[in-house]
Order: sequence, then C-alpha cells, then structure tokens
Amino acid sequence: MALTVKTKKKKGVPIIELIGRAIDVDVLKFTKKLNACYKQKCKTVVIDLTRTNFIDSHCLGSIVYFHNQLEKENKKLLLFNSCANPSSYVTRLIELTNLNKVLHIVDSLDSIADAK
Repeated sequence: MALTVKTKKKKGVPIIELIGRAIDVDVLKFTKKLNACYKQKCKTVVIDLTRTNFIDSHCLGSIVYFHNQLEKENKKLLLFNSCANPSSYVTRLIELTNLNKVLHIVDSLDSIADAK
C-alpha cells in the first residue's frame, strides 16, 4: 500500500497522518507536509502513526531531522502512536532504535494540549 499523507488540525495543532507504508519513494510527500508546518512557525506538530504499518530508515531520518530542527527553536514534534497495538511493527521499531527515549510520544490526541 502506497503512503497516504493527510493533514488536519486539533486544538490549533497540525496533525500529519501517515497511512500505509512510509518508505523512501514516498518520504518526499511526507517531508513536504512537515516542512510546510515548520515554515508556518507552528509551535507543536503531531505525526499520527496509528495507521502506519511500516517505516523505513528514510522516514525515521526525516522524523529525527525535523524533531531536531523544531527543538532548536524550542518547539515540539510529537508522535501519536496509540498503545492500543503495542506489538505493531512501528512501535517495536521505535523502541528498538531507542527513539522512544528521544522523541516525544503521546498515546492520545487529547494529550497534545498538555504537551503544547
């Protein structure tokens, strides 16, 4: 399944939803959305991974890059990865790479107001 990237807002915070497989050939459409949020001077950006079934190193690299860019400006990049499926590939990959210790992960979109 090719990657579908949707953007929505909740409580004024942009949420970029990745649906399907986030692999190198599709990362450009994802990074364009992230870059647009970055240029809009958003204080918080959420990446919704709940419907993402695979992420490769290109996508992870983009997430880490934008995390670092936003952190430099005292802004936040949050990953929404529901605990409803803790054995998912994406959850395991985030834990295996120790990105769960670096990135801000929320298990509910309601918690984004607290993380702002």
